[in-house]
Amino acid sequence: MEGATDEVTAAIQTLFRLGASRRIHQQQIAAAGVSLSPQALRVLERAVQAGSTTPGQLADRLDLDPAVITRLLRQLEDSRLVTRSRSADDGRVTTVQATAEGHEAFERVREVIWDQVRRALADWPEVEVTELASLLGRLVADVQKKPYLPLLAASEDHP
Repeated sequence: MEGATDEVTAAIQTLFRLGASRRIHQQQIAAAGVSLSPQALRVLERAVQAGSTTPGQLADRLDLDPAVITRLLRQLEDSRLVTRSRSADDGRVTTVQATAEGHEAFERVREVIWDQVRRALADWPEVEVTELASLLGRLVADVQKKPYLPLLAASEDHP
């Protein structure tokens, strides 16, 4: 089973590399008609998902330095993709929200990515696409359940 498992891992790593590729990112944003760095897109995505958040929460969720978040938020704000304002509950706290333009820009990028996968799977039999979706969902759930282990402990766990 190790051979097939390694093939799955290699394929997933290739997908991750594609997702992190600057060349692929440039194609995606060009197709979507937006101009965002990969980090700015990640910040925008989190802002869209959160509804309302703070720069500190964004830094924590994205594991980025607060100064980087501040710079990226300034860029997104200058592009009218997010707004920053004082919290109604606590005037010392700054809140961040994606604007309508920010939601639209993020949705365009996401649609470009999803369309790419739809086109890649267009010639697959529906039963195989359904099975792939089920298996990937199961894989994600199982990977999230198990912590990473040092190699020695991992090899003792699975002889």
